[in-house]
Amino acid sequence: MFAALLLLPVTGKVNDSSPLQEDGFAERTFWMDAAEVKPVGVSEDAYILELTKLFFATGSRYKDGQFSGAIDYDYKSRIDDLIALCNRGCKMRAGSLTTAFKYFADVYAGKLEFDYSVAEFMRNLIASQLIAEEGIDYEQGDDVLPAMHQLIDLAAKNSSKASSREKRTFQLNNLPAEFKTDFSRRYITSLLAKPFVILAGNSGTGKTRISKRFAKYLEVLDEDGEPNWLLVPVGADWTDNTKVLGFFNPIADGGKGAYEETGILRLIERANANPEVPYFLILDEMNLSHVERYFSDFLSHMETIGEDNLIVLDGYGDGGAGRLPYPQNLFVVGTVNIDETTYMFSPKVLDRANVIEFKPSKAEVLAGFKAIEDAPDVAVAASGVPQAFLRLAKDIWEGANYISEDDANAIFEKFGKLYEELEKCGYEFAFRTVREVRMYVNAAHELDGENYELERSVDEQIVQKVLPKLHGNKREIGNLLKSLKDICDGELSSVKISQMAAKLDNVQYASFI
Repeated sequence: MFAALLLLPVTGKVNDSSPLQEDGFAERTFWMDAAEVKPVGVSEDAYILELTKLFFATGSRYKDGQFSGAIDYDYKSRIDDLIALCNRGCKMRAGSLTTAFKYFADVYAGKLEFDYSVAEFMRNLIASQLIAEEGIDYEQGDDVLPAMHQLIDLAAKNSSKASSREKRTFQLNNLPAEFKTDFSRRYITSLLAKPFVILAGNSGTGKTRISKRFAKYLEVLDEDGEPNWLLVPVGADWTDNTKVLGFFNPIADGGKGAYEETGILRLIERANANPEVPYFLILDEMNLSHVERYFSDFLSHMETIGEDNLIVLDGYGDGGAGRLPYPQNLFVVGTVNIDETTYMFSPKVLDRANVIEFKPSKAEVLAGFKAIEDAPDVAVAASGVPQAFLRLAKDIWEGANYISEDDANAIFEKFGKLYEELEKCGYEFAFRTVREVRMYVNAAHELDGENYELERSVDEQIVQKVLPKLHGNKREIGNLLKSLKDICDGELSSVKISQMAAKLDNVQYASFI
């Protein structure tokens, strides 16, 4: 709604535009005040242009007719903020709003000459759409001012709440203690880096518990009281995607036919309806069935970002159109038990996930004997925290870079050596791995804050992205493990390589899981 405040028709009077150039007018309340004034002695063009400049440069200092700071980044980020506010965070519905906001940004950036008639059209376009979204009584062609006053009242009532949400950040030191363990930290960082994580380990080690408790911590109920997470036990009979996405039943509804929805499909629908909220799908014992048989649709859609990322379902929806957008706010977590009842993952699956092996220490396991009762349910996060988590994740997925050039060079050097050794045995990684390692390190940089350690993050990525794909007999990977041992000096990777080498000596075959 605040975007509309830039675009209001003006009444009242001020003597000149000089007050508009003061830092104090860059506050949010300025936009409400500016809606009630009309310049005297300056042109309407100059007045609106000044408003435009100030809005897109909020947070920068205006001095001697110039703005200081990273203006290009500033106005671009504000376009995203405006679109998110006006579209409830859903860029897929931006449409003409994108064009309108880009016009003001391009004027400010000097890419376009200011044209009052175009600016007036753009501001009325956005204003009328915002009014319609808020359910305010207004018909095209009516005087827009009364409706805009109602919008101002709504904005004023929600301003303190909106401000606190925008300022909230997502960092590890602000989370409950149970999410600050090494395993939890790696899990959360992996989610921020890519919305597909596999938790592997023996049965009963707590894999499902951590994924469920983190989802409950970020729980948000929709208008129907439904949560933003779902835990689904995978069955051995999941031989196709009907258990995941449902199917059209031609004999349902008295022979008329109807689409049989699943809990997972309904979660996807809710995620699409609430794009500013993170949604979590937890697939418990994911490898009780062949993953590729029931999950291949998800594997391909996870790699695609954009409006054209549609799931095709025959017979689904109004008129059987059968097209459902894959939500960009859906996080998928799979827990994996390693025993004789399960199936191993193919390289195709492992290459698309961060694989975290969960092995509690002796002290952690034995501590259960002293516990009087199970840990209480985790308290739900404060308002705005789930949205902050999703915003950080999307920034990282879209290529935000927070690390220094020195850190980037160090990563390049380490993974360059790994690539040379892996290539000799046909296990070299591709561009996807490079991109996801970069995203993970950036996620760690932001999540860990002042506790960020590059070496630790690189070590975690070696053991989560590179080593999981290694498997073979002594002839195939024996020398490779020895070479990797010399390169990988991190705590996690060196221990895991030693374990795989020992297993290779004992049974003549080794794999990560």
